[in-house]
Amino acid sequence: MHDYELLAALTYSYAGPEELRTTCDLINLLFVIDEISDKLDGEKARELGDNVLKVLGGEYIEGFVLSKMVEDFRLRFIKKAAPKCQERFLASWATYLSAVSQEADLRVKGDILGIEPYIDIRRENSAARVCFGLFEYVHGIDLPDEVYNHPIFQAIYWGGVDLVGILNDLYSYSVERSRGLESNNFLTVVMKEKGLTVQQAADFTGKVIMDRVIEFQENEELLPSFGEELDEAAHKYIFSVSQWYIGSLIWSFETTRYFGAKNQDVKKNLVVDVQEFNHEEEMA
Repeated sequence: MHDYELLAALTYSYAGPEELRTTCDLINLLFVIDEISDKLDGEKARELGDNVLKVLGGEYIEGFVLSKMVEDFRLRFIKKAAPKCQERFLASWATYLSAVSQEADLRVKGDILGIEPYIDIRRENSAARVCFGLFEYVHGIDLPDEVYNHPIFQAIYWGGVDLVGILNDLYSYSVERSRGLESNNFLTVVMKEKGLTVQQAADFTGKVIMDRVIEFQENEELLPSFGEELDEAAHKYIFSVSQWYIGSLIWSFETTRYFGAKNQDVKKNLVVDVQEFNHEEEMA
């Protein structure tokens, strides 16, 4: 309905057939978790997360609605993923699911975070880090810690994570507002902290995005050499980060998930009437 496989094709455009199937499985799984968790409180979201982690670790849970889906993905992933890739991937899942439960707690309480605390939790609950966790799997590489943990490489990594989350907040604001879920959105956070209108918050968000893009490009130029073989692997990973945030941007205007039947009009005119936008009507 929302072309999640297209998102995989755009964000992992370099993947082979088997690897693309795995990325499709992951993205479909993440959207299912997102839809389910939006209706849960913090305790139920933590229970959901605990079960997902158990299945990812190899423990099949009879009666758990997502067991089969998670297990199918896990078996595809571990066939090829290198040990360090698997370790990082599972760690990203743990922080993602923890952030999802925190988000549920905040939603139930009606709390809206400040900009910096929000960015911290958005880096995790956007699932960008989980999606980035497949880069090494798809490319068949295994980055050593000396590359992955280098400060410049990490700055590039986190810049990409922020771009995915903040871009998504900009495009999803209208539909989240129509569903009463806008408290977990950068525009809402900015409006509250800075006393801005929706348009002013969107303009502010656009500047933040462009600043992140410039920083990303500058940091890419600053990355030192680790030797020919490792440089090739590092640049494949960095290329994949840029493909992800650019691919997700393109997909946001191709899918009906955020703008309904008006998605092509929004793409052409770059205007969203937030006050009149009714997602349920657009999707009908």
